[in-house]
Amino acid sequence: MSDEILFQKIVCNDAQRLDSFLARFLGEVLPGASRSSIAAAIKAGLVSVNKKAVLKPAHKLKINDEVLVKKSRIPNENSRISSENSRIPNELFEKIKIIYEDDDILVISKPSGLVVHEASSLKGESTLVDFLKQSNRQLATLGGEFRAGIVHRLDRYTSGVMVVAKSDFASAELSSQLQQKTASRIYIALCDLPLKQNCVVERAIGRCENNRLKKAVYPLGKNGAKYAKSAFCNIFLDEVQNPQNSPKKNTPNIIAAKLFTGRTHQIRVHLSSINRHILGDVLYGFKGSCDIIRVFLHGYILELKHPRTGQMMSFCAPLEDDFAALIGVDTRTLNEKLTKNFVLSCFEPINQWLCLS
Repeated sequence: MSDEILFQKIVCNDAQRLDSFLARFLGEVLPGASRSSIAAAIKAGLVSVNKKAVLKPAHKLKINDEVLVKKSRIPNENSRISSENSRIPNELFEKIKIIYEDDDILVISKPSGLVVHEASSLKGESTLVDFLKQSNRQLATLGGEFRAGIVHRLDRYTSGVMVVAKSDFASAELSSQLQQKTASRIYIALCDLPLKQNCVVERAIGRCENNRLKKAVYPLGKNGAKYAKSAFCNIFLDEVQNPQNSPKKNTPNIIAAKLFTGRTHQIRVHLSSINRHILGDVLYGFKGSCDIIRVFLHGYILELKHPRTGQMMSFCAPLEDDFAALIGVDTRTLNEKLTKNFVLSCFEPINQWLCLS
């Protein structure tokens, strides 16, 4: 398990690195908090200095700087699950929802905060792969034990629907669909501003020159930039009941995003390129409330052909409670209004939308 913490106005009494300061401070009140988990929290935008988000663990603090660790879950190294192949805190076990399963595929709803598989920068973190191994399911081996059954991924703080291959045959077929762009993925995001108009963005994405954690829009080929295409549309919940209604003031703007390619951080990068930012996404320019502790992006719909039968299948992961809370409605009402068919219908006039390249 991990411990929930909320520290305010931690005043720095000596000039030092941010991660060193937090490691020492948390070590006194939360034994077992690791340096790597603290660094991960900083990079995720969960730490601010003098009310401004800081993303670099090596940030130099000055005397009397005020450090805020927002409400979060800092992994405790002394409270890992004892199983050799599983380190997932029980709270994340409980949040993983099974949407569909047969002998070839497993479709789940991944909770925000869960890493899909290990990476060099996230050593010791609990992962979806750990959960899959502990569940004792048969999993595809084409990607090796490291990726057991994983054919695509969601960012750590992105929640939503994912498909996992349980057989090597399914793994090859699903990978082919994703590469050939025959599988369809639609996301729901809460943004700081509505779109000026529904649009299609075709802009190549490559490595950011100034921040190794980020991707950015570049001319094709520069900094490894590859072709990327996304479509975005405004969703006004009131329109489900009355098309003449306009969105209420002071509520988050709901945007649906459809992927035609699958580049890292694609939705976040393309929205940033048109000066729109997902709530909580400080890495890509969100500058709102420090109380928002996750990136409000959710994989809502996944459509694919069953790898063995060829049957077209459509899966939907209902929005999580934190989405509903931020919008100001209860979760059941939100998911009753924001139905799969309604979201799919929003993209029907896509050929008439503005194309940005």
